[in-house]
Amino acid sequence: MRKASYSVTRIQRHGYVFILPTLIFFSVFLIYPIISAMKLSFFEWNLLGPKIFVGLKNYKKLIADTRVLNSYWRTLHFTVVSVIAINILAFTFAIMFSSTLITFKNIWQSFIFLPVILSMVAVGVVWEYMYQTTGLITIIGRKLFGVTIRWLTDTHVAPYAMIIVYVWKTTGYYMVIYIAGLLDIPQSLYEAARIDGAGFWGRLFYITIPSLVNTISLAVISCMIFTFGQFPIQYVITKGGPSRSTEILALLIFKQAFEFNKYGYGAVISVLFFLTLFFFAVIQLKIFKSSAR
Repeated sequence: MRKASYSVTRIQRHGYVFILPTLIFFSVFLIYPIISAMKLSFFEWNLLGPKIFVGLKNYKKLIADTRVLNSYWRTLHFTVVSVIAINILAFTFAIMFSSTLITFKNIWQSFIFLPVILSMVAVGVVWEYMYQTTGLITIIGRKLFGVTIRWLTDTHVAPYAMIIVYVWKTTGYYMVIYIAGLLDIPQSLYEAARIDGAGFWGRLFYITIPSLVNTISLAVISCMIFTFGQFPIQYVITKGGPSRSTEILALLIFKQAFEFNKYGYGAVISVLFFLTLFFFAVIQLKIFKSSAR
């Protein structure tokens, strides 16, 4: 018994050795920057001069800053609408491709997944041109509906223009997650349901969706985390305009630090950004633990 216990302990120690490179990598490129940002949030610094300790001044400014509040709500709006649209479309596509009625499934799946592998910057540049008054999207809207939509100059339309680009870019990734979840559902359940006379909607609501609860939870929470931290589309297409209607939190952090040289205040906003993502991550961890049981 002692020998077995010793060998298990040795194996565990060897396991720590194998994960040591990953721990060092995350410590250097993830944990250290987080700690440094939190420390910097108590200072004023313009990168050129010395750091000036200001205590909680930056945090007090954050609470009273309407621009940060507007950016935070813009980010939540972008996240919520995008997550709902992405998961509905991804789930719908997964259900469609699980049907035997659709032919050339691999080709259609490839077309939907293709935007995922494209560079976000390249996607932003192309869509920016399509959103111009002489662009493809605007011309199609004018031909079909007789209306010229000001995609990038209307404060009410621009946020949804960014959502459309992000949904188009990301849906294919979550479609694959839902397809993988559907493949884990035993076909015997569907066969038994058909014998009992259950139709498509009956099988969907009583077999498919209950069997995909963990998959749906994983997809939704993961999508919220990635979407909340989204940055390139708004930066490339609108730079946060018009009138800050697309200025999400990550973009505001970038502007405060690298355009206004307010690194201390940018660090404070990044702390708010981190706490929000940490909240989503805790929810995801609890979902993983519950699914493991």
